[in-house]
Amino acid sequence: MSDIRYVSLSDLHLGAENSILTRLTSASNDAVHWKADPTTASDVMVRLVDCLKLLISKNRGAQKPTLVLNGDALELALADVNVAVMVFERFMELTMKPGEELFDRTIYYNPGNHDHHLWETARETQYIEEYLPSTKWGDHLDAPWHTTNMFLGEYDAVPCYLLDRLMRRYESRYETGAQPHFLVVYPNFGLRTADGQKCVIFSHGHYIESIYRLMTGLRSTLFPDRAEPAVIWELESENFAWVDFFWSTLGRSGEFGADVELIYDKLQADVQLKKLVSNLATGITTKYRLAGVSRPLEHIILTSVLSFFLNRVAKREVKRTDTVLSEDAESGLRQYLEKFLLKQIQTDNAGSVPTDVTFIFGHTHKPFEEVRPYAGYPVGVKVFNNGGWVVDSMAPAPRKGGALILVDEDLNTASVRIYNEAETDTQPLSPARVSEVIDNPLVQQLRSIISAAATPVGALTNAIFAEIPRQRENLNAKIQEGA
Repeated sequence: MSDIRYVSLSDLHLGAENSILTRLTSASNDAVHWKADPTTASDVMVRLVDCLKLLISKNRGAQKPTLVLNGDALELALADVNVAVMVFERFMELTMKPGEELFDRTIYYNPGNHDHHLWETARETQYIEEYLPSTKWGDHLDAPWHTTNMFLGEYDAVPCYLLDRLMRRYESRYETGAQPHFLVVYPNFGLRTADGQKCVIFSHGHYIESIYRLMTGLRSTLFPDRAEPAVIWELESENFAWVDFFWSTLGRSGEFGADVELIYDKLQADVQLKKLVSNLATGITTKYRLAGVSRPLEHIILTSVLSFFLNRVAKREVKRTDTVLSEDAESGLRQYLEKFLLKQIQTDNAGSVPTDVTFIFGHTHKPFEEVRPYAGYPVGVKVFNNGGWVVDSMAPAPRKGGALILVDEDLNTASVRIYNEAETDTQPLSPARVSEVIDNPLVQQLRSIISAAATPVGALTNAIFAEIPRQRENLNAKIQEGA
């Protein structure tokens, strides 16, 4: 029997109205669409935690597993901070109730693109409050760090100040020293065996898409003679401001932020996207004029430019429902593993690459597992995707779904695929299933547990089945409301 030591969840998007883990409620009798209700846990969240309790209860030892939130756990791009953290409170009430905690008190948070600002806040606060006080006037000052070291126990901890201070309000409910605390790791977080020959690496995965490397691409176009980033901290330093602004900050800009969310929603429908582009072009040409260019030509030029950009946004990986990875993401994943991740493994593992490497990522909302050959790795890399917990397309997308990724004390890894969307919203969801490509003792154990646990797992599947069409209806109402 294997004990679960790590639980990876990603793309919860807590606080987002399209997250099935966020409870929706009608704001008024005449409301066109529902709003997030952060005061109560959603039925799907409750059932998900019931399943986690079941799986963890089979551990033999007293040690609790460690929770790894592998990016986009909080929705900071398209929800207000207060809404996101209140929904997160509901999750913590269910998973870390004093005296009944499911997880170890130390929780690792690996930000993605929608919650990238947690990394920015953590690293800047650490620099100001911890690094600067350790120096003397006149000393050389290092620049703030853009990444953490990869492997557990070998980096300076970066506290997640927002979530730590959120949890301090519950300190009186915990025994002294028992309250949960959060450490930020970014963008890669690794575990390895004592001999360094086996490792598991968590990464949100947004840099596999070219749109998140936009500043690097722009710089290479403007200055073709300059070398491209060779290591992950260089890639992050070139693109962090872009990722933080557009994907983790812009949507919280007051009333304008609400309009940004509407723009995201309109990207789901071709007709609404064309209308959006036309309105933007008309508005810009009405206010600004290009010297020597007629107004109709201005409109054509601006429409072309805006269409190019917004179509790039609309066609990012989470919107590709025909395959688990688009050509862009396939190419980006290969580059990420063979270049940036490989170099960081070598840097943090005394120059060597473990024989057995597992890579866990999210971001795409399309769970899968495969063994893939990549240059620089002794054998194929076991690749797992966490999927996501949102309904963000107007039509059913059977490749989209959510999975729990679990790791045992021997760093065996297994995926528990909770659901994939069905071909139609009236078709029942397939039962939860355990890894079908990769086999190990943990996989075999989880298959036995899931097959014998019809009630909590089935209740979760039923809750998701009921929520998906409701979410689709709400998305359509939002798009039409802002038409």
